[in-house]
Amino acid sequence: MTRASMIAAVLICALDVVPAAAGDVAGTVGGSGRAAVVALEPVGAPVALRPGPPIVMDQKNLAFVPAVLPVVRGTTIEFSNSDDVQHNVFSPSAIAGKFDLGTYGPGATRRVTLTEAGDVLVLCNIHMEMEARILVLDTPYFAATSPDGRYRIEGVPAGAYVLRLWQGAWSPLRRTIDVPATGSLSVDVEHAAR
Repeated sequence: MTRASMIAAVLICALDVVPAAAGDVAGTVGGSGRAAVVALEPVGAPVALRPGPPIVMDQKNLAFVPAVLPVVRGTTIEFSNSDDVQHNVFSPSAIAGKFDLGTYGPGATRRVTLTEAGDVLVLCNIHMEMEARILVLDTPYFAATSPDGRYRIEGVPAGAYVLRLWQGAWSPLRRTIDVPATGSLSVDVEHAAR
């Protein structure tokens, strides 16, 4: 290995460990009082997505928990059954492959990996009142709101982003924001009628 290639290799390794300048985006979503998700889509080049470990959507007290689950495209969802009854988890959504995980009893778990971005409707074939949404996103920068409407997205690399809002469906709201290299940017969002 030449001296120049050794220096280049060291510089590449150093670049991998030096954290990029990043800030936080936080605020509140007002309006309808429904669960909401705030997502930041980078302006320009797409972001490399790295799905983490499987994420659990439980079935508890004849409800999906959480009822709204934002995830990165490529994430595996584990549907666990914490109830004392059988459930049948399925989705009629084409982007999820219209999956049907079959009927399974207490303590069992079934998995599905979601590889396309979009809004996935999740239902139980046995308990018609059970309904949830999984939002499969092409960005790792998102947050679900707390019951009081607050959200915080941490570690967002500095730059321009389009802020989008989901409350039962995607809002027509599309606000461009500039995330600082450090610190926090406060962005309050009012629910926009569709």
